[in-house]
Amino acid sequence: MPPDRQALIRSGIFRYHSGDVEPEHSHHEHQLVHANHGLLSVDTSSSRWVVPPLRALWVPAGTSHSITAKADSEMAALYFQPTTTLAGRSDVDVVSVSPLLRELISHIHLRAPEGATRARLEAVIVDQLEEAASALPLRLPQLRDPRTSAVADALDRDPADRRTLREFGQSVGAHERTLQRLFVAETGTTFGQWRTQLRLQHGVVALGQGHTVATAATLSGYKEPSAFIAAFRAAFGTTPGQYLAVGSHSVALACSMVS
Repeated sequence: MPPDRQALIRSGIFRYHSGDVEPEHSHHEHQLVHANHGLLSVDTSSSRWVVPPLRALWVPAGTSHSITAKADSEMAALYFQPTTTLAGRSDVDVVSVSPLLRELISHIHLRAPEGATRARLEAVIVDQLEEAASALPLRLPQLRDPRTSAVADALDRDPADRRTLREFGQSVGAHERTLQRLFVAETGTTFGQWRTQLRLQHGVVALGQGHTVATAATLSGYKEPSAFIAAFRAAFGTTPGQYLAVGSHSVALACSMVS
């Protein structure tokens, strides 16, 4: 097997209670963070990432990050040799977890194969990660300018805040066009796109904490559940209800494999 396929060197299972925090740290290996169940939030210097059971977070070696459990959670972590290179995975990135990849993550930890069997399994995991699609709505870029940061903090506290960028500008002492330019420069997206991503993050967290779709819609700042469902479907290709059903299946699968 080629050297770049000798990627997976160890795995681990970590359990958290809701609200538990792993302070900022880094690893000398690449890390794949996957929630078997529950919901994790990972903060880096540039972004906040949400990791539900249908997604995993690729964290390159040496990247400082902290982890917060947004619900009672179980994290399955895979650690790859720092020499490992994955096509399209040079930065922190949330990736979609296919049913096959989810099974492989569980299998390599629970069965701990060795020799040629492990090498083949590692190769398939690497292939799956290289092919997995990115899940951009689960990334929320951090704002650094004091003016945009003040806007971001206000919306993070209350996603239902309906103020326009012009109205925010009046409160932070900046012209609307100045804030528009700053949002694009700092996040690569418009203010409207950034606010949608923030609301979707809040919605995913609410769903992961067991709230109904209607409650998640309210908590994430949408006036009507239908608007939340439409935005969720546009971003994730599935409805919140379908997301919950697959997440519940993941929990049941993890419990059955452990038992």
